[in-house]
Amino acid sequence: MSNREMMRMSRRALLGAAAFTGAGIILKGCANTGNTSSSAESSETAASPTAGGKLIATTLPGSWEQFNRSIVVPQFSSTTGAEAALVPLVSADQVAKLQASPNSPPFDVVSLDSGVFEGAPKEELFQKLPVEKLKHYSELADRFQQPDTWGPLIGVQAVGIAYNPKVVTTPPDSWEALWDEKYKGRVALMSMKNNHTIGFMLKVAEMNGGGVGNLDPAFAAIKQLSPNLAGVVANAGAMITLFQQGEVDIAPHDLNSVKLLQSKGVDIDWVMPKEGGFALTPMMSIVKNPTASVDLIAAYIDAAISPEVQTQMTETNFVLPTNKNVALPESVTQKLGRNLDEIFAKLEFPDWATINQKRTEWVEEFDKTVQA
Repeated sequence: MSNREMMRMSRRALLGAAAFTGAGIILKGCANTGNTSSSAESSETAASPTAGGKLIATTLPGSWEQFNRSIVVPQFSSTTGAEAALVPLVSADQVAKLQASPNSPPFDVVSLDSGVFEGAPKEELFQKLPVEKLKHYSELADRFQQPDTWGPLIGVQAVGIAYNPKVVTTPPDSWEALWDEKYKGRVALMSMKNNHTIGFMLKVAEMNGGGVGNLDPAFAAIKQLSPNLAGVVANAGAMITLFQQGEVDIAPHDLNSVKLLQSKGVDIDWVMPKEGGFALTPMMSIVKNPTASVDLIAAYIDAAISPEVQTQMTETNFVLPTNKNVALPESVTQKLGRNLDEIFAKLEFPDWATINQKRTEWVEEFDKTVQA
């Protein structure tokens, strides 16, 4: 074993020990590179590039972490006999940690928001997906398949209007409902650092003659919305708290968060506006210079897009599948549509490459507008 390999494994062991104290899955040793095998292994196991081994994967915090721990990791382990340790981090922190140590990354595969991914230096931090190693890649909806890709989308979160049905007795049918004077002091938005609000501002701009190239109409509309705003919160967690405490009645939000709140008894419902909603899309990618083998990492990504995992994701998290072989439950179809083609026609998929060129400028303008 080379000195470089020993240094990398030592670093990973230290990082693993720090990251997983108290976590449900513990990294127990160095990752299997697929180049060695124990004398106790059977010839069949030794011949498999994904038999045994370990990898480190990131996960978005919250419901995504819970889902990955309870569904994705067990599916991966059952098909490979390997272990996966999870590191919960928001997307920006994942990219920052990779940039801080590109030659010895602290994890092997990332799961992060597509908007942040598009703004990252991809060629420096990630490697293209070996599509031929994934059994389930061909099962993705056609729009999500690319022969030259950095990684697959693992789900689609639909964003529309969340509202309190005890107060808003007639479901709102348009984004324009947020400007209705009867909701004075009862509307909430997230900071524009969040993709929820970027998508919302794009819809407002389009409704007023603008678009991704001209957000001025949206900023003008937000000034008019000011009397209705109860507040601008930092993130989705804070938005959930406002609904739980009954402090707001209407806001842009994603269907999966609303369904989670409903399951906890919160007075909340969700509707797709007539102008359509927009999509938030987490994805997975392999980092450059991983410690685990690419075969093992590909198997982990394949588990995430498998019909078994995606079915549970849709039924329990209400995140739309990207695997076209997954049947949609009635709880989803009654809100969104009968099939993926029908649903995706109602959702705008933001142009993050263009958005990221103007994101900083837009955030500054939004902060000035809502604070005025």
